[in-house]
Amino acid sequence: MDTPSLSELGGFLDTHRQTLLTVLTVVELAILLVLLLRRVNRRYGLRHLGRRLRRGITDTARGLVAPIVGRLRARRGMRVVAARFAGPGPVPTARAGIMSAGAALGGQDEWWPYLVLLGDQEVGVRVAGPGSTALRPLAESGWQVSGHLWRTRRPLPPMSGAVSTAPLPVAVGVRARDLVLLDLGRCPGVVSVHGAPGAVDRLVSAMTVQLAAMIGGHGVDRLIVAVPPDDDLATADLERQGLPEALTLLATDQAAAVGRRVLVCRRPDAATAARLASLVADDPTLLVLVAGYLPGSRWRLRADTDGRVSAPELALDAESAPLVRIARSRRRPTVPTTSPAWAEEDSPAATPVSAVSSAPAAPTADVDTPPPPPPPTPTPTPTGNDDLIERTPETHRPMAHSSAEPAGRPGDR
Repeated sequence: MDTPSLSELGGFLDTHRQTLLTVLTVVELAILLVLLLRRVNRRYGLRHLGRRLRRGITDTARGLVAPIVGRLRARRGMRVVAARFAGPGPVPTARAGIMSAGAALGGQDEWWPYLVLLGDQEVGVRVAGPGSTALRPLAESGWQVSGHLWRTRRPLPPMSGAVSTAPLPVAVGVRARDLVLLDLGRCPGVVSVHGAPGAVDRLVSAMTVQLAAMIGGHGVDRLIVAVPPDDDLATADLERQGLPEALTLLATDQAAAVGRRVLVCRRPDAATAARLASLVADDPTLLVLVAGYLPGSRWRLRADTDGRVSAPELALDAESAPLVRIARSRRRPTVPTTSPAWAEEDSPAATPVSAVSSAPAAPTADVDTPPPPPPPTPTPTPTGNDDLIERTPETHRPMAHSSAEPAGRPGDR
């Protein structure tokens, strides 16, 4: 085949010029269309549509399965709580774990255990202290270290030394198959629970039930609930007073306390919060449990509507809903004469609340008594929005601080 000459090629192009231009235009448009479709496909096309469909299907399936999973998780958590509270209960084992871990520190007072993970066969204790590197226990203690968390199997290692502070463990939730207990004996004096109002009330009520079971030689010397009579924060059989009256009583009562004196109240106003902080600074045996956000308190637990309690500064993240259900079901109409088995191994008779009640006696008929003073105005309960939003502390907001020099408290580091 002969190669066409340039003149023949020029004639062919002149003859088929329109056809060639049409073919080249179609090819160019096809290339541009492919590039445009590829761009649209990457950003808005089939891939994006597929991702949206997958996300929608996943969210729908998750929403359908979430109630079932939540119910199963709640039942598992309730079984864990019921198993830990059965028999001797979690308090003796948690106290033994805290004291054993404290003795294994070897006299290092700047480190202290404050949280217990109570499992079926294992006990975990979280240790706090300065620095990011956790202190290792004594070699003969038997504790295994994983960061700031110490774990050991039951039976607990024996203590090799004395512990300066009596533990006061209170269960706050469930994590996996472990019951989570906070040692309130190590708190700086004020523990505030904030978040969703309903969840806050339920968690504070569950903690109050446990503290009430420790009255009478088991760690709590006296428990005062400073809420109005119609408030459902705690059971009606506990000692109730107005918050101003309770603060006056705690300030004037100079008797030596065998255990901790506990005050449960709602979020106070600015003046009452300052007075409360002054009492806490002067009395290391006083423990205040506040239902509501209180700026200035260093131990702050957040309860959300999903039934979880968290405190990032305490490395706490647990499910409080199973504990709340079990604790609220343990409420009794009257104060028991003896503490439950889980409050202490040896349960001596507890002091009835009526024996320490501060209610005045009824006046006799032949004595002229002045009319009783008007009841104090109850502190308004904060709204849900104010309690859910942590604002920057201002001068008119209640602050848990005091200018007085605080007394020595184990949790102040």
